[in-house]
Amino acid sequence: MFVLNNTKELKPGKSWVDDNGFTHPSNWATAWSTDEKTARGIKEVTMQAKPDGMFYSVSGPALDGSWTSTAKNIDDVTETIDGKEVVTKGLKSQWITKTKETANSLLSPTDWQVTAKAERDRAIDSDVATYRAAVVAKCAAIEKAITDITDTAIPSGYDAAKAKADPTDAEKKIISDYETEVATKFATFIALFEPEKKAIKVTKTNISGEEYEADDFEIIGPPIMYDWPVMGE
Repeated sequence: MFVLNNTKELKPGKSWVDDNGFTHPSNWATAWSTDEKTARGIKEVTMQAKPDGMFYSVSGPALDGSWTSTAKNIDDVTETIDGKEVVTKGLKSQWITKTKETANSLLSPTDWQVTAKAERDRAIDSDVATYRAAVVAKCAAIEKAITDITDTAIPSGYDAAKAKADPTDAEKKIISDYETEVATKFATFIALFEPEKKAIKVTKTNISGEEYEADDFEIIGPPIMYDWPVMGE
């Protein structure tokens, strides 16, 4: 990303107008050297990695290449708006719903066999019965992994302490303890989307040509949230 005088982003391939009203050509990014760009107040800013929108509400980027992000709520949030209770579903509720939807979509192609069994006592194919049982079990396992991340009740005095410009040491501890617990729970939730890994040792070569052992890992399984059974396996 290129920034002019720390105030304006310039797009490569697009012309732009400077403070003197002069329009510069669209090929400025490739035609001008680094020194020429610097002389005109243009600097290239390294973009930071964008936080994952699945877990964070993200805005930006800012002119320094940074993003502003806020962790999404893990648990449901209940608010009173205009005298009515409004519940905003947190990530746990959202993903339990998605998990059920995934299970239903995997089961639906063979639902007819269940119906035929109920209506005409037609036997369900053994491979279908095995597959459906595996899907149901997997759905239950994913839901349990989500719900096992227990709710974190907001402690008494937390909101008041957060609102203070200069909280006491005791109030700071209330804030710190609660936010540490929430952060831990948030990390546990994100871990459900990470692949299963195994620690291994690998041999590497340093700049002197000497070999050495280093710690690494290999992926041995998909994330629990995406590890669904496959028919016939």
